[in-house]
Amino acid sequence: MGVIHKLNPEVLKFIIESKQENPSLSCRTLTQLVFDKLQIKISKSSINAIFKENNLSMPIGRRQKHKKPKFNMPVLPVIEGTRAITVVTPEQKAESPEINPEEKRIKEAEEWARKLQEEEKTKVEEKLKLERQEIEDAKNQAEGAELKSLMEEAARVNIQKNAEKAEKEQKAEEQARQVEEEKAAQEAALKAEQERLTRLAEEENKRVEEEAKRIEADRVAQEEARKAEEERLVKLAEESKKAQEEAERIRIEKAAQDEDRKSEEEKSAQEAALRAEKEKWARLAEEELRVKQQGVKKEDVLQKEEPVGTAALSQGEVCSGLILLKALDCLIGGSKAINEVISKELGVEPTSFLSLTEALIFRSLFGNNNIAALWNIIGKQYSQEKLESYYTQINQIQNLKLNIPKIILSAFTEVRGIIMHFNDGGSINFDGRFYSSWTTQNIPYDFSSPLSELREGINKYFFQGQHLILFSAPGYDIPSKDFFNLLLNIGSSVKCPDALILFGNKLEEIERVSLNRTNRYTLIFGIWPWQFTSSRKVKRIGEFDFKHIEGINQDLYLAEVEIELLRASLNQSITLKGCAIKTNPSEKIRLVVLNNDEHPMSLERLAGVYLNCWPNFEEAFHDFSRKIELFTYTSNIQKFFSKDKFEAAMAEPETELEKIFAKYITMLDAYLRWHFLPAGYSEKDFSYTNKCFYKLPVKFAVSQNIISVKIQADQEDQVLKDLEYLTRRLNERQINLTDDLRLYFENAFK
Repeated sequence: MGVIHKLNPEVLKFIIESKQENPSLSCRTLTQLVFDKLQIKISKSSINAIFKENNLSMPIGRRQKHKKPKFNMPVLPVIEGTRAITVVTPEQKAESPEINPEEKRIKEAEEWARKLQEEEKTKVEEKLKLERQEIEDAKNQAEGAELKSLMEEAARVNIQKNAEKAEKEQKAEEQARQVEEEKAAQEAALKAEQERLTRLAEEENKRVEEEAKRIEADRVAQEEARKAEEERLVKLAEESKKAQEEAERIRIEKAAQDEDRKSEEEKSAQEAALRAEKEKWARLAEEELRVKQQGVKKEDVLQKEEPVGTAALSQGEVCSGLILLKALDCLIGGSKAINEVISKELGVEPTSFLSLTEALIFRSLFGNNNIAALWNIIGKQYSQEKLESYYTQINQIQNLKLNIPKIILSAFTEVRGIIMHFNDGGSINFDGRFYSSWTTQNIPYDFSSPLSELREGINKYFFQGQHLILFSAPGYDIPSKDFFNLLLNIGSSVKCPDALILFGNKLEEIERVSLNRTNRYTLIFGIWPWQFTSSRKVKRIGEFDFKHIEGINQDLYLAEVEIELLRASLNQSITLKGCAIKTNPSEKIRLVVLNNDEHPMSLERLAGVYLNCWPNFEEAFHDFSRKIELFTYTSNIQKFFSKDKFEAAMAEPETELEKIFAKYITMLDAYLRWHFLPAGYSEKDFSYTNKCFYKLPVKFAVSQNIISVKIQADQEDQVLKDLEYLTRRLNERQINLTDDLRLYFENAFK
């Protein structure tokens, strides 16, 4: 028996069923039939092996052939006895008219035999014809059965193909229908969202219009009240002038009556006063001339009158919500930049006059009756005479009125992101706030940072040896390739960062900072419990201990952890140590803070360093996610804080520095509303934020190097939630009054 190779069940079944239906099919016929039907070539020996294996072979031996029909000889009559046969010639026969009876009998016998032979031949021919017909019928029947089988098989295959085609078409139609339904659902959702946004925009516009009308009405009312007050004051002034004139007339009459005694005294007193005034102005002129000619520092002149006293913020000191603008000024660095320009013009040390400059910048916010609140804002107290003298002196310097507006506009330059360039040509992107690393420069505008604040951060992280702190590692399921490379190379001596490139909201390059390749940098970042679940391996986790975190004044539960992060595409891993954070021992881990330093810090210090930057980490993450989502849907609008609208106002020449300082205060308020308050405040104005926040009372509490600013607010205040949002965003920034004194904001309910 032969061996059957590579015959699938479908081919085997077709051969067996075809043979069973038509046993007369030969191996050659089935070979051709299988090729025509299934497009498969099978040898005759393989088909024969299948026949033998399934007992379908024909009997052994030659097939029986149809034999030629035998010819039955006619039966001749029996001739009794021996008789002589006389041959009669035709002539004799013609001559002899008599016919011999024997001859006649023989002739009749021959005739009869001939007839029998013809009849037998006819029967044989009919039988052969019948057999041929039967064979032909059998052959036709076999061919018909084979053709019928082929046609049935073809019909079955056709039906199967049609069914498969119909099923595919049905699936395609179902998928198309599902796609259409999903598309329709998305369009409906998008339409609903657009309608919702449109409705919100209309409501906001309506509310803004109503607010504008109300503000306009308040302004008109205030203007009318101011005019009425001015009229009243004018009237009082006129009455006072008349009273003074009357008193002067009475005094003159009285003086005339005592002319002999008092005239000389008054004349002497007037002459003495005149001499004293002339001597004063002469002395001042000489001192001014000496300063100009001999190069004496003006600091000596200005510092003749020392501050009346310091107003350093102390326990329980009362101030106002305008401390918020002071905090913004510390971030922007406007007062420092303005003071440096003034000090350069005066030729004095900038640190000596910073408080005086701040007092001039912020005093427009305080009336003469509330000047004590100004000293609480700037941290020192000066006499009115010293403040006026300082202002009179710098107001006369024309260069300041040209340069200070440029300095202010430059202070509001925003850095959208940072490109960390490596010595091998690679790079990694960060946002301006160091929330995280990014695969592209397409970073949300809300994560921008003022240039002054970012420079301080770069100085700490890359030149003073402090840890670079990221709010969160990027990615969800696996660490991004860029971030994994950052972990591997930020502290490497081979592939190390060599430059930082700062770019703005329009992706324009602002500044390039060169780095020392010999420096080694360390990184601190947070990962969340749901991050990198398939790409991390917890090697060790310790017991949770109760710890107090200085700086944010919180008690937390910390545990030491050791985690291995994997990156399958790079075929690399890295093991990091850090701390896990809980707010109570029975809950799940809220956050893990990791550090790539070879010499890890203590748990309290590691948690303190991270949480001093991100104290409300869970609420900060929700705000972080909302801003990313908002940017995803509105990135094409390119809506970011722009100083362009202030350039026109700053370009207008001013004769008084006070007006320039007032414009700077307005810009601080706009920056606060844009970056630190919820959406919607950017459309407000100074009067609204002044009413909601700047007029709130504030108390200070000093603890080591932290000044806790407690803003007093009613629980039922409408803006209470916005105030909480504001203070949380401010606490995420390093707002330092001095190098060792930081502001930390709290809400205190009345």
